[in-house]
Amino acid sequence: MKSAKKFVLSALFIAATAGQATAWAHATLQSATPAKDAEVTVAPKEVVMHFNEDLEPAFISAKVVDSTGAVVSTEKAALDAKDATVMKLAVPALSPGKYTVQYNAVGHDGHRRKGEYSFTVK
Repeated sequence: MKSAKKFVLSALFIAATAGQATAWAHATLQSATPAKDAEVTVAPKEVVMHFNEDLEPAFISAKVVDSTGAVVSTEKAALDAKDATVMKLAVPALSPGKYTVQYNAVGHDGHRRKGEYSFTVK
């Protein structure tokens, strides 16, 4: 009886651990330019976001909004031609102020990740 109980507990532990590994495999923002909470003196011409895995090009999006919530970006986000972990978004000339980048990314696991971060143009 004890060996059966150990077997069941071991099987449950393995199943729980395997499920967590899958959950951790979502596309996650690793770094960006401008960086989160950055204060830049020169307005960027594009936002560049680096993720931990290749993204699905048909399911990515990003926009930049100003401090009033108005969308200031007019282009569509695109993957870097040489690196599918990099999403780029061209932005028009930005005036001094605080901006928020809002993004959606889907990795090869099919799970959508939404996120946002802000930067300031001085």
